Amino acid sequence: MNKLLIFCCFIILQYEGNAKHKVWVEAEQFENLGGWVIDPQFADQMGSSYLLAHGLGEPVESATTTVKFQQKGRYHLWVRTKDWSPFPKGPGKFQVKINQETVQEIFGGNGIGEWHWQYGGIIHIDNLKSHISLVDLTGFEGRIDAIYFSKKKEEPPHAKQDLDAFRKSMMNLPIKPINEGTFDLVVVGGGIAGLCASIQAARLGLKVALIQNRPVLGGNNSSEIRLPMQGEIDKNLFPKIGQIVRELDTGQKGEARNAEDYGDDLKLSKVKDEQNISLFLSTHVFDVKKNGNKITSVIGRNIITSEEHSFSAELFVDCTGDATVGFLAGANSKMGREGYDETEEPKAPVFADGMTLGTTLHWYSKPQDTASYFPVCDWAIQFSEEYYLENTRGAWNWETGFYWDTIEEGEKVRDHKFRVIYGHWSYLKNNFPDKYANFKLEWIAYIAGKRESRRLVGDIFLTELDILNRVEYPDACITTTWGIDLHYPDPLNSRHYPGEEFIAVADHDRNFEPYHFPYRCLYSNNIENLFMAGRNISVSHIALGTVRVMKTTGMMGEVVGIAAYLCNKYNCNPGEIYLNHLNEFLSML
Repeated sequence: MNKLLIFCCFIILQYEGNAKHKVWVEAEQFENLGGWVIDPQFADQMGSSYLLAHGLGEPVESATTTVKFQQKGRYHLWVRTKDWSPFPKGPGKFQVKINQETVQEIFGGNGIGEWHWQYGGIIHIDNLKSHISLVDLTGFEGRIDAIYFSKKKEEPPHAKQDLDAFRKSMMNLPIKPINEGTFDLVVVGGGIAGLCASIQAARLGLKVALIQNRPVLGGNNSSEIRLPMQGEIDKNLFPKIGQIVRELDTGQKGEARNAEDYGDDLKLSKVKDEQNISLFLSTHVFDVKKNGNKITSVIGRNIITSEEHSFSAELFVDCTGDATVGFLAGANSKMGREGYDETEEPKAPVFADGMTLGTTLHWYSKPQDTASYFPVCDWAIQFSEEYYLENTRGAWNWETGFYWDTIEEGEKVRDHKFRVIYGHWSYLKNNFPDKYANFKLEWIAYIAGKRESRRLVGDIFLTELDILNRVEYPDACITTTWGIDLHYPDPLNSRHYPGEEFIAVADHDRNFEPYHFPYRCLYSNNIENLFMAGRNISVSHIALGTVRVMKTTGMMGEVVGIAAYLCNKYNCNPGEIYLNHLNEFLSML
């Protein structure tokens, strides 16, 4: 016993001794972000949220914080960053300032296009309480994950798993997640589908946890992405469906308008008005716990503090868009286009491939009273007299990532669109000064607006043939009114930028007759207690082209909320609603 006590004391002293020689600073936890923004979109791939200098070509205000050291003296400085546009070196440059001394090393523009630790040299700490600043140099999307100070010249880990463990140790985070309790229903994803599912279930008396990985609600219909709700809610089989969608709709029909047009405050107030909803913003679900084929809990990480939280329930709804919960739980899923050999859909390719609908970053410029300058961007996509565009705002068709993995390569997709927008604007400003001198780039989204990624498989897998043949299912409950809308690279754009297309054309059936699709598309066929609502439901790539618009996904959420109520009432799983309680389910619609 004495030997064990001595050993434990030795370990504690050794840890404290090491801690005195190392200091970790998580960038998203800076006390004052200045003009930098927190970007959590790619945490599953690179390990963390990070700070982004999203200045549209003008250096952003410095981020600042205070760091406590336990010892003065010489430290080696490491900064985790990436050169996001290395052609051969990109523009995302920044410096670190410690108290009044600026570190000479320029970070973020060294030609290394992956996340890495860039060495900043030896610095001297004379104050145990030191002031750290991140000084943006360009306004062109510089990024930083963390800063590491060490007495010894030891580079932190690179591999994600090793870095995750190292980060958790350096931040002294609890080993176990914080238990947020047990709910009747956990809804992951705060877009329109997730909002409608949560509100519907809460109004029926269920205790609901709504988890959203952004600080605002609304998903593609939020001020971060600025896409209007599309589809109709007045052609349904069942008149009650669509009522919650109507409450959330601001009536805005345009893309990339002013932030207030998208009703962030309206959505938040609607959720807060529901006493049965516990809202967890800025919490990204990255793990699930299971018992057999049932989910018992989900684990979410706060995108700022990195604290982990656990949410238990009998029922779960995946409204993440990327089908994150289903994927983590091992749900059957699809990604890319099914082939004609599998579905016999007229619009399907002969064989399956990985192509998806593209991702859009909305943007706009506005005329000003005076002329403004914009630099030549040799690192961006280049335009010429042979091919250029004359847009002063970017609409739906400014779309990219068709042939890339929109999840695992999500940062690449988003950054490619940055390069397109900045290259386009630079070309207009510098080649047509008389026409565009007074136009100024006002806003670019940095949160990507996705159309497609993973889709989960339910008891029915809806295809184009169901819609063309007007198949009537006994559990038909949601009406889609948006014609099958498939996007492909614009042929002229492909000719000039093969494999890196960024303009889309639409194959859109505008003479579409409303179609009522079934409840059995809204729950997993192998994870017993998992619903889904949104663009991740059980449909083929072609059929997704009609159900993916937000008023339709909102109605999915409403239907799932009702089904969850019945599952709770009868202590059953989603599939049993169709088998044993269909009449009551339909009557509630």
